[in-house]
This record gives sequence, C-alpha cells and structure tokens, in this order.
Amino acid sequence: MLTRTRIVATAVAGSALCAAIGVAGLAVAPIASAARAVSAETAVASAPAGSPLPASAKKLLSSEMVQAWQITKGEGVTIAVLSTAVDAVTGLSGKVRTGPDYAPLAGAPAIDGTVLASMIAASGPTGSDPFGTTGRAPGARILSERVVDYGAGKRADKFVQNTVWQDNLAKAIRYAVQHGAGVIVSQLDGYASTDQLVSAVAYAISHKVVVLGSDTAFGSSPNATQYPDSLPGVINFSGTEISGLPKPTHAAKSPVNNSILVTAPDNVLPATGPGNEPYTAWGDYSTISWVAGTVALIKSVYPGITPAQVARALAVSASYHPAGGYNTRIGFGLIDPIGALREAAKLVKVPATAAPGPDAVGAAGRFGQPVPAVIDAVHHSQVKLAAGGAGLAAGLILLLAALLVARRRRSPVDSSLAPAASSLAPDHDPEGSDGL
Repeated sequence: MLTRTRIVATAVAGSALCAAIGVAGLAVAPIASAARAVSAETAVASAPAGSPLPASAKKLLSSEMVQAWQITKGEGVTIAVLSTAVDAVTGLSGKVRTGPDYAPLAGAPAIDGTVLASMIAASGPTGSDPFGTTGRAPGARILSERVVDYGAGKRADKFVQNTVWQDNLAKAIRYAVQHGAGVIVSQLDGYASTDQLVSAVAYAISHKVVVLGSDTAFGSSPNATQYPDSLPGVINFSGTEISGLPKPTHAAKSPVNNSILVTAPDNVLPATGPGNEPYTAWGDYSTISWVAGTVALIKSVYPGITPAQVARALAVSASYHPAGGYNTRIGFGLIDPIGALREAAKLVKVPATAAPGPDAVGAAGRFGQPVPAVIDAVHHSQVKLAAGGAGLAAGLILLLAALLVARRRRSPVDSSLAPAASSLAPDHDPEGSDGL
C-alpha cells in the first residue's frame, strides 16, 4: 500500500507532501517525493553537522549564479517536468505548456509539479538572489507531463506499480524530446528498469536532450542504484546542506553511490504552489532546481551541446573537489553555474573528429607498394565478340538436338539389368526374440 505523510505549512493554508513512500509486496518501490513544506520562520543553520563543504560555500555559489545570470537566465530552453500536474501560477504565467496526462485521476493535487517548476523557472521579486523566490533558470519554459498523482491515495497505486510507472515515464520522455525539451527532470524512479525506459533515455540522449536524475535514495549507504537515475548518460547528483542557509526540518536523504556526478544545496528554498500559495521546500526539490537550472543556462547559450559535454562541464567546473578528486557522496564537488558555462564554451570548440598526426596516412593513401600501373590489355572488337557468342550458342543447340535423336533410336532397356526381388527370408526373428 502507498503511504505518504502530509505536513501543513504554518505560515500558509496550503499543504504539501513529505517523502515517505513504499509499495509493500512489490519488487520495486518507486520514489514519489513531494514538496516538504515547513514554516516560513525556519531557522538559519550556522554550521551543518558533518557537511563536507566549508562555510564559504554559500557566498561562492551565490556569486557564481549571479555571474551566470549576467550571461543568460535560460531563455530559449524548455524543461520537461515529469511529476504531478503543474499550475500556471504567478511567476510561471505564460511559461507552462501541458503535455499528455499519463496518470489521469480527477482531483489529484498539483502540488509537487507546481512547486518544483516554480523553483526551477519562476520569475520573482527577488530576481537577484539565487536563494530567493526566483527560479534558478527564470528565463526557461516548462513542459508539464503528469506521470503520477501524488496524494490521490489508493486510486494512484496503479500508476506506480512495477512496469507501469517505467513505461509511463518512457512515454513521457519520448514526448518531451519530440516536443522541444532540452532538459528532462523527473520525480519518479525505482529499483528496476525496463527495456522501454532504457530505450527512451537513449533516444533522448541521442537527440542531445539532457536527462537528469532525481536525487533519491533507497536503502542504506551506499545506496542501491535507482532508475532512470543510474542509466547510461543520465546526470545524477546528491544534496548537501550549506552553512548560512535555512536548514531542512527533516534530514534529507541523498544517494551515496557512484552515480553521483556533483552535489547541490538541499537547503530550504521558497516556492509557489497551486493557487499561488507560498511554500518552502528542500531536499531533492532544491537540488533538482539547482542542477536543472544550471543545465538550462548551459543549453541556452550552447543549444547543440551534447549531454556528455554537459556532464563534463559540470564535473570539471565543480567547486570544493573532495580528496582524491571524487567520492560517492558529493561526486566531483559543489555545482558551479558560471564555471560550467565557461567549461561548456571550451568543450563546444573541440572538433568532433581528431586531427591527423604527423605520420597519419591520408584517405587516398595505401599501405605497402605503390599503386600498380594500368594493365595494357589487348582490345577486341565488340562485333566479333558478339558474333562468336552467337556461333557458340548455335553449336550448343545443334549438339542437344543430336543427343535427343540418338536417345529415341536406342532399344528398350534389358530387363536382366533390373535388380531381382529378394527372396531371402530373415535369418532372425523380426521381433528380436531368441526363443526365451
């Protein structure tokens, strides 16, 4: 049975859902994280316990995003949000396009999708504050596809069953690619994949569409891999609490495994829910918004960049590389929006094919001896060759005619040459009996 916990924000009348999902008796437990609403009076954290990032991370990240916004805010990029429905609230007005509904349950809330979309792409009064009400890519547009109905109770169960959610997600991914999405984010994943899901992700990547993971974790540390987060080409990430920002009221779980490319803040961010209700959300909502927003900035400036180049730009530019350069908790380090743009600028200039070295053989070159000379063959008249061929054919016809005449004149076959019928009796019992 699907279970979830709902928390009411003390500062608003709206409600949101807390991440706590499990499907008993199934091989797959699809994740369905919804907005974790907290009070608007959330305290500011002074020093996250056990955070691998220094206290300077907030100031550095803020500066990096502001610099990136001076270049682009994601204009021209469509981000597909595969979640619940998305309401075109203030800040998203004119930016939301609705695609197919793969979980058509009447009356299901649109909290999750709306909150996430606003954190990614909403315009807001604090447009200069990366940690404020504006989204991380406020110039981007949203393609909303409903793949799950969080909050719909038992009616929604069939949409998160094994082999159903994967195929719904696969359809949504293909639709997003075919309708102009440059970035795809999903709040739905689980322990198992299907051929349809693998094929859909590969299809997206082959069309230079960046597919992002969902920063969800199952099990203990290190976590089992999730899908589609861990499929080839998908960019996955973790969340890390940053000092000086509002801290979550509940610890947010992030994956700890080698699918992690970079980390992003999982601190509380303001958001907008259905009916323009103010919300705050953290955990995977925050991390998805930071990563999706940064990728949208890259795709805005370099629309032809490949997902592999985007992943490399994020990894190389990351701040605070861990000891050894990489670990399974924060990947290559903290996401750096302006650094990723700069790295992307270098990568798109790299030619698709390598230049030949000094000893390379050209396309017209040959191995071994030089090209042999042209053979001086004897020329034969085409008329003579045709006449000779006709004569040969006539000779064959005459030979066949002579053979037929000779066969007709031959006497009947001598019956003594025919094999005689055997009259020998079997020398043993056909049933194999030896008289016993």
